[in-house]
Amino acid sequence: MKNKIRNLSTLAFLGVMLFTAKTTFAQMPADSTTTTSTSTTTYAGTISQFSPDTIVVRTTTSADPVSYSYTKTTAYVDENGNPVSSETVKSGLPVTVYYAQDGDKMVATKVVVRKTTVVDPTAPMTQTTTTTSAGTISQFSPDAIVVKTTTSADPISYSYTKTTTYVDENGNPVSMQTVKSGLPVTVYYDQDGTKMVATKVMVRNPTTTTTTEQTTVHPANQ
Repeated sequence: MKNKIRNLSTLAFLGVMLFTAKTTFAQMPADSTTTTSTSTTTYAGTISQFSPDTIVVRTTTSADPVSYSYTKTTAYVDENGNPVSSETVKSGLPVTVYYAQDGDKMVATKVVVRKTTVVDPTAPMTQTTTTTSAGTISQFSPDAIVVKTTTSADPISYSYTKTTTYVDENGNPVSMQTVKSGLPVTVYYDQDGTKMVATKVMVRNPTTTTTTEQTTVHPANQ
């Protein structure tokens, strides 16, 4: 009988201990670790100030300059991704700043130094557009390509240079020696004063029926 009472007492004690442990664990505060998410943003402009702790960038789209802090891990590269010395970064340089938001502070993680273009103010302003004209070669001499079209009674004469390229309709290069009278072509040319200079001659398939036209083509679409 005494053993039974002792066992019941032991079980009761263990039950109280287990209940106390569960209650204490339930009342413990949750893990207070905070997870932060960082995103990187870019901003392009011109450096107006580069101090030991701040990069100030100004753009034409904002009246106020934007200030970034930077650290020892901030990378400085050129447009090709090659590292550049931070000593070469100075006011007046066009840059693209990659930065992360840290509270109310913007921290530069990478600074891409872009190329600067020096414009000669005394140089005349020129605007070049590339135009195409389709027709049939009526003459191909050492200094000119003469093309006859259905839209003009008079043939059109183009000069050409060593950089003039000759291609087929698929853009594959063809020999200049294959270009001759009677071939249908599309001539890409630039206007140089009163002279039209062929930049590219596309030799079309003689069996292909085409419509002669004259349109303006931007260089990026060539």
